[in-house]
Amino acid sequence: GQQGPPRVMECFDISNVSSNHIVASMVRFTNGAPDNQNYRRYRIRTVEGQDDFASMAEVIRRRYSRILGENFSANPDLAESQEDPVEIQRRLAKEGRAKIVLPDLVIVDGGKGQLSSAMRELQQLGLHDLPVIGLAKQREEVFFPGESDPLLIPHDRGALKLLQRIRDEAHRFANGYNALLYRRRMKESLLDDCPAVSPKKKQALLQKFGSVDRIRKASAKDIAAIPGISEKSAEAILEWLG
Repeated sequence: GQQGPPRVMECFDISNVSSNHIVASMVRFTNGAPDNQNYRRYRIRTVEGQDDFASMAEVIRRRYSRILGENFSANPDLAESQEDPVEIQRRLAKEGRAKIVLPDLVIVDGGKGQLSSAMRELQQLGLHDLPVIGLAKQREEVFFPGESDPLLIPHDRGALKLLQRIRDEAHRFANGYNALLYRRRMKESLLDDCPAVSPKKKQALLQKFGSVDRIRKASAKDIAAIPGISEKSAEAILEWLG
């Protein structure tokens, strides 16, 4: 039973503005305020196409296996313990021995499907006792594990306002990441059209410089240091990128 509002909450949002790059965000609130140091962004790796449930499963798995992994490798004496993992994590946090503190509440953006995906992953990690809820977009319905009907929280409740705030923040963060990746792809496509750049050279350029903006700032000599690119090609590339 949760006494008072949860101190640490983590909220997950899947953003699939474009079907070929699905990203997810996790935002963390501590004592009701955004804890930006502990925000995380994920590029979905294991899912083909748009599948919110599988994407949600992937980020939950990555986040909480990471927390368990870090905390157990910092406290190897507990790795083989038969005690409930959530209890162990809470104790480590209390004693100041947790690398990353397990949240008091996990919120997934979405309804029953997202919630059961998240729960399945948590159960596989042994985190059955970690409280998790789903917050559906439409009518601000809150889904609880094992309950088929959602709870409608009155709009003037502080609890709902806090849940909405963390959910909107997760949303903003995921969409910002999507926009960033989109801008990066737009710029990278400039290289596709450059006559002096083959796909192989494009890959080598991005590997060395990291972004089109950095290539622009480089000298022809720097660019020509890449095997297979002559100084003349390098000048052509710089001229093309303007």
